[in-house]
Amino acid sequence: MLHFVITIGCAVPGIMASCTIRNERERRATAMLAPFMPCGAKIPVISLFAGAFFDDAGWVSFLMYFSGIVLIFLGALLVNKIAGYKARKSFFIIELPEYKVPSLLGAFKSMCSRGRAYIVKAATIILLCNTTVQIMQTFTWNFQVAGTADVSILASIASPFAYLLVPVAGVLSWQFAAAAVTGFIAKENVAGTLAVCFAGLENLIDTEELALMEGAGTEVAGIMAITKVAALAYLMFNLYTPPCFAAICAMNAEMKSGKWVWGGIGLQLGIGFTVAYLVYTIGTLITAPAALDIRAALAGLAAIVVMVLVVSLLIANTKKQMKTEYALNSSNGNGYAVSK
Repeated sequence: MLHFVITIGCAVPGIMASCTIRNERERRATAMLAPFMPCGAKIPVISLFAGAFFDDAGWVSFLMYFSGIVLIFLGALLVNKIAGYKARKSFFIIELPEYKVPSLLGAFKSMCSRGRAYIVKAATIILLCNTTVQIMQTFTWNFQVAGTADVSILASIASPFAYLLVPVAGVLSWQFAAAAVTGFIAKENVAGTLAVCFAGLENLIDTEELALMEGAGTEVAGIMAITKVAALAYLMFNLYTPPCFAAICAMNAEMKSGKWVWGGIGLQLGIGFTVAYLVYTIGTLITAPAALDIRAALAGLAAIVVMVLVVSLLIANTKKQMKTEYALNSSNGNGYAVSK
């Protein structure tokens, strides 16, 4: 549980804290599920949609964190089914050193080391990705300054992904798709990208503080032109789909398995899409049934059915392997199977 609490501040140290777990499968599952807790980078996104569509209602933030906790528990059950982890007690033992007065020199060296690591990361991966996005927002494919954002490179790249968000947001909008894509670089980019891509929002959202201007909530909601249900679904999609690149790199470092990393990304994407789809579809059926796009709803349902079938096949394959292990060990006279 400590790892998930740490993730509230930032997903990277929360994932890295899983290294204290001795059991390999539990460590990998923890690293995979920790990003479901909304971190500090997601707070500007929560604040933006809560302020624009729900009058700064406190229940929005509470719901996001509570949903993250629920998804962690459900995800753990699902990972155990897929991985075939047998229920058994797992203990965490740590030897506490003798308490001593902290060394200021040691603390300073540790601070410099961690600060240097962050600066190196910020000056390479994050800077490169943000620069690329800014260039794509500014220029067309002919490398001419885009007159409007609709003809930019980013718009042309994001447009195909916009169709995937129709079952979630209820509208075909490349702006929402672009914001979701840039969110994989850093989740706070969602708010900044929306401010840049939607004409008029640059004056209503402070792109430096990533916060709404005072009293601008109603205007922002009007420019985005989506319902409250769609706003809530889109918010949950961004919170529960795969985290930023830095967190994914941390997952890769702790899991030490490409198969588990890609499996974790697939699980996060599937759960995030499913939660957002259910929120939008059920919410729209309750509040405004006539506004629901039946074709988009059926397409989203088909995607979820495919994901359920894939998970079912993985679980069935795991059960088959477990039966084979038991059979082999029984034939050897052990009477039980040894979990790898």
